[in-house]
Amino acid sequence: MWLPEIAHRTGPVVARLVEALAEAVSDGRLAPGAQLPPHRELADALGVSVGTVTRAYSLARDRGLVTGTVGRGTFVAGGEEADEAGEIDLSQNFIRWDPGESVAQLLRTALRDRSDLRQLMEVYAEPAGLPEHRQAAVRWLAWRGLAASFEQVILTNGAQHGMASILGALTRPGDLVATEDLTYTGIKSIAAQLQVRLVGLPMDQEGLRPEALDRLCASENVRILYTIPTIQNPTGRLMSEDRRETIADIARRRNITILEDDIYAFLVEAPPPPIAAFAPERCYFVTSLSKSVFPALRLGFVVCPPASAEPVIQAVRMSVLAVSPLTAALGTGWIEDGTAGRIIEWKRSEMRRRWEMAARLFDLDLRGAPCAAHLWLPIAGKGSTEEFVARVQRRGVLLAPAEGFAIDPESAPRAVRICLGVPLTRARLQQALETIREVMQGRVGPAQLI
Repeated sequence: MWLPEIAHRTGPVVARLVEALAEAVSDGRLAPGAQLPPHRELADALGVSVGTVTRAYSLARDRGLVTGTVGRGTFVAGGEEADEAGEIDLSQNFIRWDPGESVAQLLRTALRDRSDLRQLMEVYAEPAGLPEHRQAAVRWLAWRGLAASFEQVILTNGAQHGMASILGALTRPGDLVATEDLTYTGIKSIAAQLQVRLVGLPMDQEGLRPEALDRLCASENVRILYTIPTIQNPTGRLMSEDRRETIADIARRRNITILEDDIYAFLVEAPPPPIAAFAPERCYFVTSLSKSVFPALRLGFVVCPPASAEPVIQAVRMSVLAVSPLTAALGTGWIEDGTAGRIIEWKRSEMRRRWEMAARLFDLDLRGAPCAAHLWLPIAGKGSTEEFVARVQRRGVLLAPAEGFAIDPESAPRAVRICLGVPLTRARLQQALETIREVMQGRVGPAQLI
C-alpha cells in the first residue's frame, strides 16, 4: 500500500497529507489511475482520524489530484489522459504545470468575480491592447529591468506573433537578419515567409560572439539582429551582462536594430539585464506567458523603442486585428493577483529537479549552466543526427535534431535538443532519458513504445 510520509512536514495534518500526495504523483510513485487506500485503512495506517483523511481526499479532489465516486473508490486523476503509454514527445519545448493543481479551478476563480465579462466579450479592443492590460504588462516587465511606458507595449498572440509583427513592420524582401548559427525554428519560418535572408553567427559558451557580429556588419548591410541571450534556444547558453552591453554598443555603432527574444528568462532566478536595457532606443523586446504560464494562453508582450510602436501596431491590426480582450484579461489578471508568479516558482523548482536528473543520467557537468527547459546534447560517433533520432524514435521517444535549428543545416553539429518539461511526471521523463542513453551506448534493443 502507498503510505505517505507526512511526519517530517510542517502545517496541519490535512495539508501535509495533500502535499505528500501531490509529491508522490509528481515523482511517479503514484501513477495516474492508481487506486488510493480506503479512508479508514489510510487513517489507521497514519494514526489519524477518518475525518482527517476524508477532508484531505476532498481537498485533493478540489485541486484535481484525485477523482472518485461512492462505492468505487478514490483514484489518482489523469489516468484516462496521461501520457503513460505511447510515444513521449521531447521535441516540443513547453513545461507542464503541477499535476496536483486543477486548471479548471484556476479558470473558475479567475472568471468568477469579474464584473466586466460582457464588456470584454462584446467590444473590439485597440490593436495594441486595452490600456489597463498594457499597464499590467509594464509592471510585469519591470522585474527584467525594463522601464517602459505603456505606449511602448503591444499585446500579441504569443511571442512568435510578436516577432512576425516586428519583422513584418521593419523589413522588406531581401533584407538581411543576423542571428545565432543555431536558433529558434520559428524565426526561420518567419524569415522564409517574409523573404528575408538569415545569416548565422558563431557562438561560444556565452552564446553569440560579438566580434562575429561586428565583422558581418562591416561587410554586409545588416538590418536586424535577432538573438536569444537568456537560455538560448536550442543550446541553453546564458550571455553575460558585459557581452550584452558590448552587443548593444556594436548595434549602436553599426546602426542596426535588435530583436531580443526573452521567452525563457523566467527560469533564471536573477538573470542579467536584457540587451534592451543597454540600447532601449534600438531594441524590440519580446516575451510571452506561453512558456512561463500556459502554452494555450496566447498572450505576448512586445516592448518597442520610444515613439516606434506604430508600425508594429499596424502589423498586429493587419494580422489579427487585436488580441482577445478576454485572453488579455485572464493573463494580466494572473499577473496582478500573483497566480503567474506562483506557477513560475513551481516550474522553476520542477525544472531544476529534472535538469539535475538529466545531468546525472548523462554524466554531464552542468555546474554554472543555467537551469533550462531543454538540454542540448552532443551525440558522439558517426552517422547523421537524423539517424540517431530515428533509432530513438523506434524506442518510443521523439527528439529534435540539430539540423532543424541550424541556419546552414549542412554544417549542423551532431546533437539533439531534449525538452525536459513535457512528460507529466519525473518518472516518465526518466524512462525517456534512460532510453536515449541506451541508444547512445549502442544498446538499441527491439523497437517498442515505452
